[in-house]
Amino acid sequence: MRKVLAIAFDFPPRRTSGVYRPTGLIKYLSSHGWMATVLTVRRRKGDLEDATLLERIPAQVRVVRSGYFKVTGWEDPTARAVRRTGALRPQAEGTRASALDRVLRRLGDFVRSCLYFPDKTIGWVPFGLLRAIQLCNEHHFDAVYTTSPPRSAPVIGLLLKLLAGIRWVAEFRDPWYLSPRPWRRKFDRWLGSVVCRRADSLIVVTNEQADEIKRSFPVADGKVTVIDNGFDEDDFTSNQASGSFSLPSGFFHLSHFGTIYSGWSGSFFPALAQLLRDRPDWREWLRVNIFGFPDETVRRYSESSELNGVIHLHGFLKHSDAIQAMRSSGCLLLFLADRSESRLVVSGKTYEYLRAVRPILAVAYEGGVKRLIEEGQAGWVVHPEDTQTMKQVLQTLLGEGQEKQNYQLIRPDFVAQFRYDRLAGSLASVLDKVVSHVH
Repeated sequence: MRKVLAIAFDFPPRRTSGVYRPTGLIKYLSSHGWMATVLTVRRRKGDLEDATLLERIPAQVRVVRSGYFKVTGWEDPTARAVRRTGALRPQAEGTRASALDRVLRRLGDFVRSCLYFPDKTIGWVPFGLLRAIQLCNEHHFDAVYTTSPPRSAPVIGLLLKLLAGIRWVAEFRDPWYLSPRPWRRKFDRWLGSVVCRRADSLIVVTNEQADEIKRSFPVADGKVTVIDNGFDEDDFTSNQASGSFSLPSGFFHLSHFGTIYSGWSGSFFPALAQLLRDRPDWREWLRVNIFGFPDETVRRYSESSELNGVIHLHGFLKHSDAIQAMRSSGCLLLFLADRSESRLVVSGKTYEYLRAVRPILAVAYEGGVKRLIEEGQAGWVVHPEDTQTMKQVLQTLLGEGQEKQNYQLIRPDFVAQFRYDRLAGSLASVLDKVVSHVH
């Protein structure tokens, strides 16, 4: 057994979108010859947690938690103090902010840009680095594996590489985005360049992301490996796979899981509202379930006369309940109406959607999501601004749902390639390569 130190800011029981890939890969690494120790942050009051996620971690995987200084702690007290002076008060819709408010907001943005480098988790770096050095001295790891975002993890990996010369694999689950501020953009680009140059190997999650990294930074041939996001088969087949949540029977359920970012639902809700004006009888048996944080567009439509009673806001479910809700839905919704995200990113829940074997309706531009869904013949991908096509797809989908027609199931062999127990073998191969490589 070789030993790897995995550095991940997000790790169970924290409930964020960033925990599922690291836990899924690390869970099965020992089957491929690598024993992992995980370094993460201590649990903090106010974190969104799901204690059942800890059940995913094998007993032989040691999880070490270090301190974390919250550098954003000044914001709320400062904002309250400023509001007591009469500034930064909420303003009526359509009115222009005062000159003082505009100056204060710009000043706040500037201070954040200066303090939060490389991002808001910079307060973990000194604590995480010290603990990582102690762990390396105790266990003599063969390699370090960092997964980001956030960027504090690769910064700790970089410093370990510079201080100890340990082999380092840096994984980017998201593209290395640059700040819109020109001066800060230079620092973001510089750090990305140093990480890509110093890491022994880079892992990304889509082919499009690999091409983007090679265009943006000096990366040697063969240094970038694509390992897709995926799903844990145990979530669907083990004794713990059944959750306690159930969708009410007698309805056709369209369900979205996770945060809906501002504007990412595109023309979905306007198209749905138009369709239900034409077919008001469908309101009686249709439910649109939002499991997670909705944006203002979703909240507005959920309270409107057009979709009130159709849209149901549930909040987050524990993971086993979310899996059960996916499998009992008539169709799964994926909102990705952002050009850069659509082009470069395929979110982890997409692969759980595939494994749930339910049709997917994705609102997205050209890119990885469109390619994956079309290749798997798993549903529809509609341009975010194409209200007419969205309406036609919904009409087809809901018409078939009302008549209880069966959907063609995607191929099991296509879905099986994204199992984390298999993808962990790809990660192990990367680790084997960097350890055996002679510089």
